Amino acid sequence: MADSRNRPETTTRQEGRGWRFYVLAVAALLLLVFVIQNSQSVKVEFLFTETETPLIFALLIAGLLGGVIGWAWPHVRRGRRQERELEGKGK
Repeated sequence: MADSRNRPETTTRQEGRGWRFYVLAVAALLLLVFVIQNSQSVKVEFLFTETETPLIFALLIAGLLGGVIGWAWPHVRRGRRQERELEGKGK
């Protein structure tokens, strides 16, 4: 039989939420407060169309688009960098 004293101790490490979670939560809360405080109707123009909409929707769309751009930009840059590195190795 195996001696239980020779086995390494296995402890489960409980980690809390990382700092990124709290930064994201604060940013989302600030965006929510900003949107709620600016609920009047505004004229929005985009490309060839114009509409009257609550400022809440314009701000939410702008916030979502900003989030998508912020998420996608590093991936695009990383892909371009990898393409350049592959081209350099191929020569």
